[in-house]
Amino acid sequence: MSYFRMIMTGATIATIALSSTALAGGFQRGTADTDILYEPGTFNMRTGVTYISPQRGYESVNGVGGDFGDFTGNYTIPSYSVGFGGDMFGCAGTYTESFAATADYTDTLDGALPRQVSSTQSTSNADRLNFAGATSTSRTRTIGFDSNEFGLTCRVSYTADIGRFSLLGGVFAEDFSFEGSSYGNRFINGQVAQTGPSGQLLVGGLTRAVPGAQITVPSLVEVDSQGGYKAGYRVGFAYEKPEIALRAQVLYRSEVEHDNVNGTGTVTITDTAYASLNGQAISVPIPLQLGINAAGAQAGLVTGRVIDVESSLNTAISPQSLTINAQTGIAEGTLLIGSFRWTDWSTNKSVVSTIYSPQTGESSSYSPYNWRDGYTASIGIGRAFNEQISGAIALGYDRGVSTGSETTYTDLYTVAGGVSFKANKWSELRFGGVVGYWTDGDQSISDGAYFDGSVGEDLVIGGNASFKFTF
Repeated sequence: MSYFRMIMTGATIATIALSSTALAGGFQRGTADTDILYEPGTFNMRTGVTYISPQRGYESVNGVGGDFGDFTGNYTIPSYSVGFGGDMFGCAGTYTESFAATADYTDTLDGALPRQVSSTQSTSNADRLNFAGATSTSRTRTIGFDSNEFGLTCRVSYTADIGRFSLLGGVFAEDFSFEGSSYGNRFINGQVAQTGPSGQLLVGGLTRAVPGAQITVPSLVEVDSQGGYKAGYRVGFAYEKPEIALRAQVLYRSEVEHDNVNGTGTVTITDTAYASLNGQAISVPIPLQLGINAAGAQAGLVTGRVIDVESSLNTAISPQSLTINAQTGIAEGTLLIGSFRWTDWSTNKSVVSTIYSPQTGESSSYSPYNWRDGYTASIGIGRAFNEQISGAIALGYDRGVSTGSETTYTDLYTVAGGVSFKANKWSELRFGGVVGYWTDGDQSISDGAYFDGSVGEDLVIGGNASFKFTF
C-alpha cells in the first residue's frame, strides 16, 4: 500500500487544495505548500499556479434590476516551496499569495456603487446615509488588495511501531497592499459663502431658487496604500501509518494584524462645478450657473486639476484558521481523502479608506462586511491507475460568510479533480480543475449594508498546474 500512497499523494493534495483553499469563502487565496514536508527524498522543489474565474455580479441594486456584469475579477495564485530533510526532521520554505480580492463596479449603475457620505469616519449607516449634513459623498468604483506570504515551517518526527508522529511549527511574514478608486462629489456652499459678499449672494440665490441645492465639484479619487511585513506563526501535528496509506494533519495559522497601512493618492477634478440636489445634477438659471462656474474656478477646482493626497486604511486582519487534512487507503491503490477548515472571518467587520490634504480636507469611503466564521469541507477518492499516473476527484462545500451587509460570498458547492504524472523518480507534473456553484443572496440596509442589492446563482471555474523536482 505504501507504493500507492507515494504515487497518489500529489493528485489528491492538488485536488483538495483547489476545492478547499483557492475557492474558500472570504478573501482566502493560497496556503503555504507545507505538504512538501512529507515528500520522499532529501530535497524537493515544487512550483505551481492556480487560476480562478469567479463569475459574480449584481442582479439588482437599490431595487433597480439589470445586467451589471461581473464585478469579481479573475485571479491567479502562485505557489513556491522548497523542502529538505529526512525521516526524523525536515523544513520547508514557502511562498504564496495568502489573501486578496479585486472588485470592479464600473458596469454597475452609472459606473460605480451607490453613494455614501464620505465626510465622516463613521462605520454606522446612520452617518453614512445622512446626506442632509454631508459636505462630500463618494461612490466606490474599484477595490483591490493582496497579501504575500513567505514562510518557513519545520517538522520533527518520531517513528514507532504504530506509525510516525510529527510536530510542525514555523513562522511566516505577510505584507498588505490596497488600491482603490471612487467617484467623489464635494459640496462647497460653505467654502463659497466664506469668500465674501459675492459668494454669500451666490449661495443665497441658489438655495432660494432650489432649497437644499449644493454647489458640487465632481472628482475621481485614486489611492495606493501599503503595509509592511508582519510576522505570524503556524503550529500543528501529524500522524502517518504508511502500511495503510494513512496520514492525518492538523495545522493552525495565526492571525496577523496590519495596523499601519498608509500611502498616497490623487483627487482629479473631472468636470466644472454644477448645482445638485439629493445627488442629482439640476438645471438652474444661466446667471446662477455662470456664478457657480466662476466660484469653482476661483477655488482652483477646475477640470483636470490633480490634487495629491495622503491615504490610509483602518486595521486589516488576516484571520486565524485551523485546517485538518486526512487520507487513508480503503483498497489496493485507492484512497479516501478529506479536509476541513475553520477560518475566523468574523474579525472582518468593515474597511475604511481615508484621504487627506489641506486642499480637500479629510474624507473616506466605507465597505461593510460583518462576516461570520467560515467553514470549508471536502471529501473525495483517489486512485492509482499505474506506476506513473494517478488521479482524484472530490466534492466540496464552503459555508458562505456573508450575513447581509454584503453578498459576494454565499454558500459554494464544488467538484474538483486532479491528475498526477510521474515519468521518473525525480519529477512529477500535476494538473487540476474545479467547478463551483454559488448560491444566490441578498444584502440590505437593515442588515448593515449601505445599499440594497442581490446576486443570483453564479458559477466559479478554475484550474491549476504544478511541477516538482526530487533529489
